[in-house]
Amino acid sequence: MAAFPGYAQIMRDGYGEQRESALLRSDMESGPPRQAKVRSRVMVTRPIKVYLATNADYQAFITWFRDTINEGADWFDWTDPVDGVTKSVRFVGGGLSGSPLSAASGGWFVTGLRIEGWG
Repeated sequence: MAAFPGYAQIMRDGYGEQRESALLRSDMESGPPRQAKVRSRVMVTRPIKVYLATNADYQAFITWFRDTINEGADWFDWTDPVDGVTKSVRFVGGGLSGSPLSAASGGWFVTGLRIEGWG
């Protein structure tokens, strides 16, 4: 399986986690709604922002995204920065936005990315 590139750095700014619900909630005619756990595991979606130090790293990331993981459709291994565990994830919906930093630095930020995997 492909792995997230080592030269791409996940930024803390903008990082988060959104867990889908494992519960089914039903309104009752009277009394409080009933809830029951219906899933043993849930998907976790994470917005990410990636820093690439050079223009070459940016071009390599675009090539990896396009060719290796099929425009984001394929699963890849990624080390979660929160718990340090390697997880299989994929990008949600494809697409990304690249923004160069100053001309002197040559770095890039890639935004508009969300990944999902089992939590």
